Amino acid sequence: MDGAPPARVQIEVPGRTLLVLLGFGVLVALAILSFGTLLSIFLAAVLAVGLDPVVARMVVRGWGRGRAAVAVFGGLFAAVVLIVVVTAGPVWDEIQDFVRALPGYWEEITNLPAFHDAASSTGAQDQVHGWLKDLVAALPDAASTLLGAAGAAFGSVLSLVTLTFLALFLLMERPTITDWLFGFTAPATEARWRPVVEDSVGAVSSSLIGNLAVSLVAAVVAGLSAYVFGLPFPLVLAVITGFLDLIPQVGATVAAVILVLVGLTVSTPVAIAMAIIQLIYQQVENYIVYPIVYRRAVELSAFTTIVAVLIAGALLGVVGAILAVPFAAVIKIALREAGRPRRELMAALRVADGAVVTAPPQAEPPGSADEPAALPPDVVAARD
Repeated sequence: MDGAPPARVQIEVPGRTLLVLLGFGVLVALAILSFGTLLSIFLAAVLAVGLDPVVARMVVRGWGRGRAAVAVFGGLFAAVVLIVVVTAGPVWDEIQDFVRALPGYWEEITNLPAFHDAASSTGAQDQVHGWLKDLVAALPDAASTLLGAAGAAFGSVLSLVTLTFLALFLLMERPTITDWLFGFTAPATEARWRPVVEDSVGAVSSSLIGNLAVSLVAAVVAGLSAYVFGLPFPLVLAVITGFLDLIPQVGATVAAVILVLVGLTVSTPVAIAMAIIQLIYQQVENYIVYPIVYRRAVELSAFTTIVAVLIAGALLGVVGAILAVPFAAVIKIALREAGRPRRELMAALRVADGAVVTAPPQAEPPGSADEPAALPPDVVAARD
């Protein structure tokens, strides 16, 4: 038998499997090529989901779904236009002045006794000073780039309008789309997972709207405190704080560091006062503002929030960091429902085992010692 030829193994792949793999590959390729468009559509869907509970409350009060959606979008558009018209010019002027003043502020900070030795020994003072000078020199180019970007955005206004109407139509037809999708599932599946969908919509909405409201409060506190203590460019500091506060956990700390550093340019007591105000406000934000703004708590731990922000930020940048918390909440809601039967079964096993252990010994008929009669069949099977 030593001279026998080796056995040949033949693997057959059905043509249907090849077609499925080919179709999946085509879909992945299309998704990669149209990633920007898909991301824009995704953002439109997130906006629609975030505004859905607001429209739902208006529908409960007698509004038609379409009329309520148009009213909400109209109010949102008017608010954005008003904010841009009122603040764009003054903020940009202050940003230019602020950037031009950065080298002087850095010199004032590094000349303080607490910073002078460390900055000089590491050589960081000259490096940062040179970087700030380069930033000031590049400011006119940045303005030109900004104007060019504004021109490009104006040229793409048709795409923006299309995506806006896409979000509007998704908002108007969200219940219809949900009913259509659940039409392909069994009644028991719909009864189990429809509340999960509604809870997820509520989590996304409360998280986005709440985050925006909290950031607005943080911007007001930062702007007023900067104005009272005489910090330069309070409007710019307020805008920076508001944008950074949109990033959970990390953004508020970065904004507080910026405020304290700018406070050092005025005086050390002002910097200490700004640090105290920021510490107090962050405690108030964590324990008072968040519970008031978030009517439905997202219930994510600090560790989970930071991990979600880091992962989403690495994938999608600042937009991903802002959207990390609502989608982490959605994933938590879905996983909680998916694991609910298993948790209930394990809880029943623990209760049953505790009852068997703590119950006083009783006389049992022959053959009944292996299975407690009070346990349901699925629990007995799980124990075996």
